[in-house]
Amino acid sequence: MFTARLLLLLALALSVNAEAQSSRRGKKKPAPTKVEPAPEPTPEPVAQPEPPPPPEPPARKVLENGLVVFAVPRASNAEPAATRIQEELTRALAAKPDVELVDLASAFPPPPPASLKEADALYEAGKTEYDNLDPEAAAAKFTAAADAYEKHPGAFKPQRLSKTLVFLGACQLLNGDKQGAKSSFLRALAADPLAQPDSTLFGSDVQAAFRDAQKEFNAQKPGMLAIDSKPSGARVTVRGEDVGVTPLKSVEVHPGRQPVVISLPGHVPYASYPQVASGKTSELKPQLEPLPALVEVRAAAARAASERAFDADTMPPDVATLAEKVGARYVVLAAVQQKKSAQAELQVWDVRTKNRLRGVELKPDSKDPEESTVAAADQVHGFLTGRPVAGPSSPSKLPPLVKKPWFWAAVVGGAAVVTGGILYATQDRRGNGGPLGPISGMPGLGF
Repeated sequence: MFTARLLLLLALALSVNAEAQSSRRGKKKPAPTKVEPAPEPTPEPVAQPEPPPPPEPPARKVLENGLVVFAVPRASNAEPAATRIQEELTRALAAKPDVELVDLASAFPPPPPASLKEADALYEAGKTEYDNLDPEAAAAKFTAAADAYEKHPGAFKPQRLSKTLVFLGACQLLNGDKQGAKSSFLRALAADPLAQPDSTLFGSDVQAAFRDAQKEFNAQKPGMLAIDSKPSGARVTVRGEDVGVTPLKSVEVHPGRQPVVISLPGHVPYASYPQVASGKTSELKPQLEPLPALVEVRAAAARAASERAFDADTMPPDVATLAEKVGARYVVLAAVQQKKSAQAELQVWDVRTKNRLRGVELKPDSKDPEESTVAAADQVHGFLTGRPVAGPSSPSKLPPLVKKPWFWAAVVGGAAVVTGGILYATQDRRGNGGPLGPISGMPGLGF
């Protein structure tokens, strides 16, 4: 009886335990609740700032008394005479201490120099090959780099070219080409006579070969460069050093290729690498190409110096255009003709007051001092400074009626003065600079 009861209790305990196990297995752990992130607020559109407008070109600075001279040929056969007259008249006016000539170099800035990035990259590639003990590949890179440097004499960097050629010579020496190495060292010295191979980069064999080349270079007789240009008066630099203006008959230089740059305001700089032989003279006579801006200004000057414009009673629009483009107040125009000899008629406009000096004659080859360039410059100078400008012979060419003060009082409506045989109209007292102000521009009176 006791045993049966014990077995019943045991069976009941086992049954309860199994139910508890079954209950635990059936109860799953609740999955974590997925929390959706709160939607981010839509940002308000931010107004993008307007891109800044492209910078406007700087306004041309008008000098207080800036003056520019343009000599215009009336026919193609007068072009050489026009160039000569413009140069001589500009020099004569520049000699006046109170005349301010317009700087055409600022009015017509030259194009930026060419980039040397390609040459620099080839030079660095050559150094890499040289450091990797591949003198043949390095020589090819240095040769290309030297050619790239010499391609742009206007951006000439003598030290860069010289270093490139020293490396090239060192590569050629390693390749057994002693003659080629000497030639490269001579070229390096021609580019920079103070060149020396870096002792930390090159061994004693390169140093010795370079010294031999240097002795030969120093023993050579110098060569000469004869340099001219059309137009003349251009600035010349050789190896980056200023040597004067064209024409230049004898510029002494070291033998070898010499970088020459010829520049003239308003023209494309001319650059060349002429070969100069020891004891010989090499010539350069380039025709300088005008910049588009100068071509435009010359066209305006040609229209302003036409017969119709010279005879006009008012200032032609082309005069104002020309003055604005170069930043001048006074515009000197010389209409040039070539007959038996060169001759020119000058007019000068003051674009601020619209006053004009007219009828000035210039014959550069005449023996008459009153027709010389200096005399013409004196008359222009008198107009600029407000002094009487008629030459000694001018009153005798005027009709007697014109010399009478009452004639001017009636015609001009103002006062006239005759002093020392020189007649000129007084300025409008209102100061408005009208067409009948000083040097009023009455047709045919020449002042």
